[in-house]
Amino acid sequence: MEKVLDKAHFSRFLGDLVTKYKVIGPTKKGGATSTYTYTTFDYVKRVEDLEIDYKSSMLSPKRIYFPDSQPLYKYEKNGQNVKLEDLREVWDKERVLFGLRPCDITAILCLDKVFMEDSFVDHYYQDKRRKSIIIGLTCSETRQHCFCSSLGSGPDIESGYDLLMTDIGDSYFFRARTDLGKELISADYFRNATDQDRELREAKLKKVKERLSEKVDPAKIISVMADKYNDELWNEFSDNCFTCGACNMVCPTCHCFTIIDKTSPDGSEGTRVLVWDSCHFERFAQMAGNLNMRGEKSSRFKHRLYHKFYYTAKQHGSVSCVGCGRCMEFCPSHIDVRAALRRLQEG
Repeated sequence: MEKVLDKAHFSRFLGDLVTKYKVIGPTKKGGATSTYTYTTFDYVKRVEDLEIDYKSSMLSPKRIYFPDSQPLYKYEKNGQNVKLEDLREVWDKERVLFGLRPCDITAILCLDKVFMEDSFVDHYYQDKRRKSIIIGLTCSETRQHCFCSSLGSGPDIESGYDLLMTDIGDSYFFRARTDLGKELISADYFRNATDQDRELREAKLKKVKERLSEKVDPAKIISVMADKYNDELWNEFSDNCFTCGACNMVCPTCHCFTIIDKTSPDGSEGTRVLVWDSCHFERFAQMAGNLNMRGEKSSRFKHRLYHKFYYTAKQHGSVSCVGCGRCMEFCPSHIDVRAALRRLQEG
């Protein structure tokens, strides 16, 4: 189903969403005490809080399903008795995830394969996904580091959402992919899409795609990687890496974590917490006996790219890089991953 909503009625649509559901969307943070502002996904109580025209968020919507710090349970010990309390968040009702970019929607589909389709199923993640209504928003502009079109994760996608919106000037074009999505655009302030509306949408997305000049060939990269594991290029590209882990923290598909225990001085109570981890950290692969199978910085840099392209392609049938460019945008050393990928393509 395809519908169009005049921008004059857009606030009415958003107001209906906020009234009926708990809505999570792009909001602007910062600026009160500093000149720095950034976009993040957070709960929205007012239509005015949504930042519709954002380019990208620093942290992806991944945090909604897979928080960066997640209390698992707490314990209290009283003599020989131990009381456990589950602390993981359970949604009481459906949430609307509004304004997700196509690359971030694709990233969530990658995470689904990890948390829902492997031999282990994370039931808390699964429950949130089943209670999610995803309304995507295609990009009107590109950023310096984007290369989503090479990886099939933008500027347009065919699945992973209930609704996908495109700004076509004075209106928004809506495409529904689920029955729930169709229900959301059944109100009388929507009108049926015309051929002219579809042409406007195609022209808009074509213009965005033309700006995405960076091209990588994932199939070629995967085929070459089998013979490049010990190549000198990994030392070259990792030379300026600080191993700070920023790329992992902003990546929408990285999902490594560690477990920490916070206990009282006498050990009578404590909390177990899941926190994000980084494969770039020196101690990430350290084992008993002080053995570290990735002690060299270059091996950790290499592992991350092999995981994104080679390992996940073999395991899940698709790469787990969506070309959002966050890892480059927020790298303090300005390491361009695309340069490494180009070198691989060249063989």
